[in-house]
Amino acid sequence: MLFSCAKKNVNVKQIKKSTIDSITDLNSLKAFVKTVDSTLKDFTCVSPHVYKNEELASSPVKQKLDSMIPKTDYIKADLDGNGLMDLVITGETQFSFHVLALMSLGEEQYKIIPLSSPRIYNQFPIYTKLVTKNDSPIIELYKKRTTFKDQKIDKSSLVYKDGTFVEYQDKFANYQITKIEFGTTGCFGTCPVFDLTLVPEGKSLFEAKYYNFSQNLGERKEEEGDFEAVIKPSDFNAIVQMMNEMNIKDLESSYTVSWTDDQTAKLKISFADGSMKYIQDYGMQGTRGLKILYQKLLALRFNQDWERI
Repeated sequence: MLFSCAKKNVNVKQIKKSTIDSITDLNSLKAFVKTVDSTLKDFTCVSPHVYKNEELASSPVKQKLDSMIPKTDYIKADLDGNGLMDLVITGETQFSFHVLALMSLGEEQYKIIPLSSPRIYNQFPIYTKLVTKNDSPIIELYKKRTTFKDQKIDKSSLVYKDGTFVEYQDKFANYQITKIEFGTTGCFGTCPVFDLTLVPEGKSLFEAKYYNFSQNLGERKEEEGDFEAVIKPSDFNAIVQMMNEMNIKDLESSYTVSWTDDQTAKLKISFADGSMKYIQDYGMQGTRGLKILYQKLLALRFNQDWERI
């Protein structure tokens, strides 16, 4: 995997120190990374500007990004506001280039958060840039679009929130949501297949079809079936708030990954003004925000007081 190391700092009040503060160059960065976690032992820190690949050397997209993004070895900033410096690094393994955030938790403990998808093979380097918006440190990622022979650049802006990084939004929406319908299809394996119909008041419905209560291939447990419950208001409101913070109406209506035999998520949202939003997401990798939303919706199968119909 690749880690980009940008050497810029956000002007925040530093009240605590960690080993990250002593990192001053690529060599000290590499030495530090090897001590963080055994999973990083095969990662080599590399700036995307110097990433060596003969096929990419003359790429117009790489040349454009090399000129657009200042060359850095790492990004050092307090990204979560806890008074400790964090790192954003780019690096490579044998097969792919990735971006990681190393979040300092104190007492030399660190949390690794992938900023590029671990499931996607990145042959093209990913560029990182630190900016500040509304007094918040934002990590910008630039990469070549994965479509075959596509020469366009995809940019994403990420901000730390609730233990992870999500897409940054300048303003939040204020949708009034009357119904949420969420379902999944099967995959080559034991992905749970179900449909949820959620309303803020009255009975919501959970239709459990396959692999919600068992991961044994080919087995349909007796526990599968139809259930109803009144969704806890705090849980429904938290999902609505997340959709507002994502500006979910502005998202694409279709997402897809490049591999096969994966699961599809289908999301339909009904609004008080009569409008609707549909999202179909093959691979369930659409955006970082959507992936978190899916996990919250998946969790509703087991954290509500469902009664069999």
